[in-house]
Amino acid sequence: MLQITKIGENTKHDRQFLVDRPHGHPVLLLILVKTPARFFVGSDWTETPPGVAVIFRAGQKHLYGPSLNCPEFPAYIDDWLHIQPPVSVLSDHFPYGKPVLLHNEEEYYSLFHLIHTEFYGASLNKNRIIDHLTTALLNKIEDASNTKEYPEIYYQLTSLRECIYQNPQTEWNVSDMAASLHISEGYFHSVYKHFFDTTCITDVINSRIQSASELLTSTSKSIEEVAEACGYHNTEHFIRQFRKKNGITPARYRKTMR
Repeated sequence: MLQITKIGENTKHDRQFLVDRPHGHPVLLLILVKTPARFFVGSDWTETPPGVAVIFRAGQKHLYGPSLNCPEFPAYIDDWLHIQPPVSVLSDHFPYGKPVLLHNEEEYYSLFHLIHTEFYGASLNKNRIIDHLTTALLNKIEDASNTKEYPEIYYQLTSLRECIYQNPQTEWNVSDMAASLHISEGYFHSVYKHFFDTTCITDVINSRIQSASELLTSTSKSIEEVAEACGYHNTEHFIRQFRKKNGITPARYRKTMR
């Protein structure tokens, strides 16, 4: 279980601030930098924009501070925490000591805020919650380290994917979905598969079967009513897709689950 020994949120320093620890900390250090900064990486300084994460190994050299190129920022601000080693959450090839550009950095800040709140709280499952949240934060940072900046189409696709799963009854078709994003059907198929490793039609089917499974176990709707509520106007087609996905018919599924 991960153990946090110290933590700070929205820590602010003036522009003269400089961290210089030739031998680092005896623990792992994670920082989320919210303002422009600079880090000494390898043999040279690297300037970074707001929204980067850096994780230092125990004993790894730290040398960083505010950016010299952005005088309009009067302060250096970051979130930071110390994790007691050993830590085996990150892979061996993780770029320790190197800035990682975060995508949708507010998600990381929100996750850190939850960790910070739990650390100073007294909930019954405090240690377990901190362990899970911190592991999630570390994993998200590692994912970000393996991903270049997402193009705008990625965020449009994630919004569309959310709509698919929230509205399984909708008459989803590739032509309309591609048109809503102002791209061709061919490109839509390609980019959707690239980002989500599945097709949009598979997601549509999965969202409908998922919704149907919930309705079958939580309501008294007939099979025909469940099919209609999940976007199927042909009950036999619904039964075939449900059986292909779950291995049994909707009626058998309902009986088994109950």
